[in-house]
Parts: sequence; C-alpha cells; structure tokens
Amino acid sequence: MNPSSPEAPARRAVHPRVWLGFLLLGGVLTAVASIATDRSPRLEALLWGLGQGASALALFEGVRRHGLGRSRPWRLMRAAVVVLWAATTLGWGVGGVWLGNSELLELYRIGTLAAYGLSLTALISLNLQTNGSRWAALLDGGIISVGVAMPLWTFLIAPALAQSGRLSTALVLALIPPVIDLFAFGVITRMTLDSSRAPWLRLMSVSYLALFAADGAYLLDQVAGRPAGFITTAGWMSWSMLIGAAALHPSMTGAGRVRPAAASGRNRVLVFLALALLSPAASILGGWLRSDASSYGDPAVTVLTLLLAVLLVLRLSVVAGIAETRATDLRDALRRQDVLQRSLAHRASHDPLTGLGNRSLLGEVLQGAIADHAAHPGGPAPALLLLDLDGFKDVNDTYGHPVGDELLTAVVRRLRGLITGDQILARLGGDEFAIVLPGAGLETATAMAERVLSAVRGTPYALDGRELYVTTSVGVLAEASLTTASDALRDVDLALYAAKAAGKNQIAVFDYTLRAERLHRAEIAAGLRKALAAGELSLAYQPVVDLASGGIYAVEALLRWTPAGGRPIPPDVFIPVAEDTGLIVEIGGWVLEQACADAKRWHERYGIAVTVNVSGRQLRERTFRDAALEVLSRHALPRNALTIEVTESMLLATGPAETRRVVDVLADLRAHGVRIALDDFGTGYSSLAYLRTLPVDILKIDRAFTAPLTGADHRRARAFTKAIVELAASLDLSTVVEGVESREQAAVLQQMGCPLAQGYLFSPPVSPEQVDDLLRVTPWRHAA
Repeated sequence: MNPSSPEAPARRAVHPRVWLGFLLLGGVLTAVASIATDRSPRLEALLWGLGQGASALALFEGVRRHGLGRSRPWRLMRAAVVVLWAATTLGWGVGGVWLGNSELLELYRIGTLAAYGLSLTALISLNLQTNGSRWAALLDGGIISVGVAMPLWTFLIAPALAQSGRLSTALVLALIPPVIDLFAFGVITRMTLDSSRAPWLRLMSVSYLALFAADGAYLLDQVAGRPAGFITTAGWMSWSMLIGAAALHPSMTGAGRVRPAAASGRNRVLVFLALALLSPAASILGGWLRSDASSYGDPAVTVLTLLLAVLLVLRLSVVAGIAETRATDLRDALRRQDVLQRSLAHRASHDPLTGLGNRSLLGEVLQGAIADHAAHPGGPAPALLLLDLDGFKDVNDTYGHPVGDELLTAVVRRLRGLITGDQILARLGGDEFAIVLPGAGLETATAMAERVLSAVRGTPYALDGRELYVTTSVGVLAEASLTTASDALRDVDLALYAAKAAGKNQIAVFDYTLRAERLHRAEIAAGLRKALAAGELSLAYQPVVDLASGGIYAVEALLRWTPAGGRPIPPDVFIPVAEDTGLIVEIGGWVLEQACADAKRWHERYGIAVTVNVSGRQLRERTFRDAALEVLSRHALPRNALTIEVTESMLLATGPAETRRVVDVLADLRAHGVRIALDDFGTGYSSLAYLRTLPVDILKIDRAFTAPLTGADHRRARAFTKAIVELAASLDLSTVVEGVESREQAAVLQQMGCPLAQGYLFSPPVSPEQVDDLLRVTPWRHAA
C-alpha cells in the first residue's frame, strides 16, 4: 500500500502501538529462549524458529504497510531476515539440533554469513540513498567502524587470538560476524547522526548493538572452547525482535530515504574527534598494559590507525570538495542573480518593443539634466520634445497590432538617425515618444522638431506588402524654468495638444498661456461633471422653416449651460471639453431624452420633427442605436420624428475603421426610420465622397455659403450654393441652408429652389415654451 493513500493512515491509526506489543512479546520469547539455552536445546531451537519467523513476518508487514516494497534497501533487509530464518530453522534447528546432521549445520553457517552480508548491504544501500555524497556515507561508516575496531581488537580479538594460539576455520567463521558487525555499526551510527533521529532508526541501532554483543560473546566462547551462552542467544534473538519492531513502527513511513545531516554537524565532528584521539590512545595504552603483547597487537593497531587517518583525510577531502562545489554554486548563483537583476533593471527602464528608454528612465534622465542645469546655470535649460503619430490608432484598427508594431519600429529607426551626442530618445507608451536635448535653446529645439516632422512623413513605410504614410505632431518645451521632470512633461504635453488641435503634422511651442487654457478647460470639465445633476443644462430650439409656405418644418435642439449664479457658457467652449473628457456621452443621452420628451406634444399637434446633434463619440458607443430607439419608443414618437445630425468635421476626425463603424450605426438607424442630417456641408475636403457612402437624408449647407449670397461677389457664392442644392435634389436629399439672417438671403434661396432654411431671420434659439407660442401663430406644414 502506498503510504500517501487515504487507506494507509487509517490502518496505522487502528493499531498505533502494534510495534510495542510485538517488542514486548519478542522480549518474553527472547528471555525464555535464553533460559532454555543450557536446559533444552530443542526448545531453544523451536523458540529461535518462532522468533525469527515472527521477525520476518513483521518485516514483510511493515514494508507493505509503509509502502517500501519498491525500496531496494528494504527488499535486501527482508531477504536477510528470511535467509537467517531459513538457515536457523532448517540448518541449525532441524539439521543440527533435531537430526544431528552436520551438513545441514554447515548450511546454517553459510546462510548466517549470507544474511549478515545482505543486512550490511541493505544498510549501505540505505545510506547511499541520502541526498548527500555517497562517498561521504561510506567514509563515515568506515571511520566509525575502524575507530571502534581498534580498542575491540586490543581488548577482545587480539587476546582471543593469542589465547587460541592458531587460526582455525571455526575461529575464522566466528571472527567474520563481529567484523561485519563493526562496519554495520559504523553505518547505522552514521545514520543516527542524522538530525532526524527517527524512532525506527533508534530501534535498528539498538538491534545491531545487540547483534555485535552476541557475536562478540560467541567469539569469546569459541576461543574458550565452550558452547554459546545465554548472552549470545539473547543478543541474536534481540536483533530479530528489534528489527521486526522497527519495521512496524509508524515512523517507518519516511524510511525510504534518510535525510542527511549537515556536512559539518556538531555531533559528527565530536564523534570523529573522539575516535581519532581516543581509539588509538586506548589501543596503544591497552597494548602497553597487556602482559602478553605479541605480534597480533601492535602491527594491527598501527594498520588500523593508518587506515583511520586515511579515512579521515579522505573524508576531509570530500568535505572540502563539497564546500568548494557549494562555493562554486554560490558564485554561479550570485552571478546569475546579478545578471538577472541587471536584466530586470533594464526591462523596468526600457521599452521591450523598441529597446528605447521608457517613461521611468526618461524621468530620471530629465531630472538629472534639470539638476545639472541648476548646479551650472550658465547655459540654457534642457529642451524636451514630445511627439506622437497622427492616426496611429487607425493603423492598428485597420491592419492589426503586428503591423502597428512594425510601423513603430520603422519610425524609431528614423528617429534614431536624428539623435546625436547626449540627446536621449524614449518611448513613453503607445505611439508617443520624447526627445531630451540637454542645453538646447528654442532655435535648436525647433530645428530638431522640424527634422522629426520631415523624417517621419518622408518616404512611405513599406509594411506587410503595403505602403503607409504617417505624420506626426510635435510639442516643444525650451528655454523654460524647470524644477521637476513631471512639470516638464506636463507642459510639453500641453504643447503637443496644441499641435494636434492646430490640425496635426504641426509643431507647437509651449508658452504659459497654454497652461492657463488647460486650467480653464479643467475648470470647465469639473463644472460639467456636476452640471447635469445640478440642473444647469437646458435645451433651446431653433425652427427650420419651409421657404415656400413660411411654416415651421422642424426644430433643432441646441444645448445650453448656465452655471448656478454665473453667466451662460457658450457651447463652442464647453462642448469640445465634453468631447475630450467623454462627458458628451452622458450629456448627449440626456439631450436625446429631453428633446424627445419636448417634441412629443409638437409632433402630436403639428407633426413636426426634432433634430438632435450627436457626436462621434456617442455613435462609437455600442449601445447608442438601441438607446435611441428605446427613447423613441418610451415617448411614443414615430421614428421619422427624430433626425440625427452629424458633422463632417466629426467624421473627418476619425480614421477609416472608426468611420465605417459610425456609418454602420447611422445606416442601421436610418433603416429603422430615423432621419440622418449632415451638418456643415461644404466645409470638408471630401464632402462628395461622404455623400456617396453616408446614409444621409438631409444636407445642411454651412453658413459660410449664406452671407456672400448678397455680397459684392455674390455670383460665385450663388453658383456654389445652387450647385449644392441641385446636387442634393438629384440625390433625393432635402437641403437646409443655415445662417439666414435677411429677407434678401431668403428670397435668393427661394429663387434657387432651396426648400428649407434656418437662421435668426425666422427665430433665434428659444425655450420649449416659446416654441409652443411660435407654433400657434406661425403657419406650419407636416413633415414629409
């Protein structure tokens, strides 16, 4: 059974003291067998067979219970016990005692030596399975064995050999087991020096100590020419019983691998020191004190002393090798850690795509340049350029991020060619880059910005089988009073924003008015965030008039903001801020809701529609279409009562991918009956292209075409306007002319066949209540 399986702990928990019961019964059996040694050899043989058989069964059960069946050392130990049981029971008990067969008695002696060899091999194999050095395990066992052997030789073996006078076969066979026991004792002692000191290991240690005592007593009995006494019987039986008890002990769960002690453990050092000093000293002193000192003593002690010295030197070399290996490993680990730290530091401060320094490194470099200028204020302060690519998002959306990454690396190669000396190029993220120019004045910084514009927009970029044209916008900060890197980045970002607002592919130099404008925009944004909840927003409506009848055709909803206790803020001031901050989505939703609520009664009574201006940011919201249709349904308005008005400039501000998304949303709304109006027509450079692709119902001609209709150069203005009206009519589009302020303009438009007009001539933007008054007194006609 696997000891890690759920069943294993349950079995051990049923009989947690079974090993102790076995040990007690074994002790009783050992005592009885020892007493029967001189009285009843047959009873002694029977008890021997029972004891060693029980030990074999206990070892089998312990190995199986603790999942050690695949462990080579425990298979060898199991084989040793079985061989010893067979040799004792068959060879000695049945053959020697019961049958008096000398040949079977020889089988006992051979089997006993085989069992000793198997058990020693098992102990050595268990030592070699430690995580430490195998040579160290063998050397430790050898040192302990030789150290113990020296005084034993002096006080036990040498006197016995001297007393016998000759080496007989029986004496040699009696001498071999103690020698094996010595090495086994050294090996088992080495394992007990381990810091774990498991209970099963203590039982094993005591068992081999008992075995050594038994074999030593048997050797003395052989030398003295007397039969084995009760000490021999008790020692041999105790070995078997203790081995069985160790196998049944719960701590055997971890016996598959003994954890090695530290290379310089205190216990091991003390044992080795005692053996190195006391064993030779005791042996030499014993030889001096023996009155029958002979050739058996001194040469053997000398050889053992030399052997102990050699083993200690070898062990020291192993320790030195381990220490050197660990020192090498430590140096390698420290070197790898240093390389890793440098790699992590580089990754933390550099962009992985381009290899340029990132925002963090730029901040450090810029702060260092500012500090150097503060310490040596003679020259100009460091200049900073901030740039990003115009329309880069559309490249990612259209061709995918891999192409976008290729474009970035291609741009970086061009920018690197502009960097000289101590100038620094960094990537702040996305398509945004910065260049630090230490000690550069405004003229130098502006010249570098010009080179950047020229390099980026130069030859097209050949990527993925296509040619891409890219431009950039650059913000310049130079000859400014700088204190921190964050302030410099803030100010140059304002300049970049100004370059973007100027039409892109531009250069803008920071001045302090930009900071004031940004502060003003921040105040506007903060006010807008609470304006909706505070009820500061309202709608005004300007009529769209039928020029033929003079009736109101529709009304356009216009957003107004009057802060509490303040003056009204013009829409051209706060609407761009709402666009930039994303507040236009929430505000636009409120406008659509309020306009439909107001238009319900006007449509029910007079049949007129309401026009609502919608930003591109609203149209890019995935929920806009459903939200618009849901508002119409909630206010019970037919869908042709709503006109969604978009501007050319809004469409031109997006790339092709975003434009396609907007067109899809508008087409879907138009398919549901909502009308689409294109505002500011004629001011964009691709108006005709949009007429071909956009789902449009109404063209609103910009006021830029209205004023010249009655001016000095009216012929050209009238020609342009008439061409637009006729183009719209040929495409089945309605036309609304904005900015009509005089009757003369209205008359000209009517002569051209323009159907609809809007402007102060008919009415300025008015409140919803005033729209009701206008509808009651003004001719009207039903919306087509």
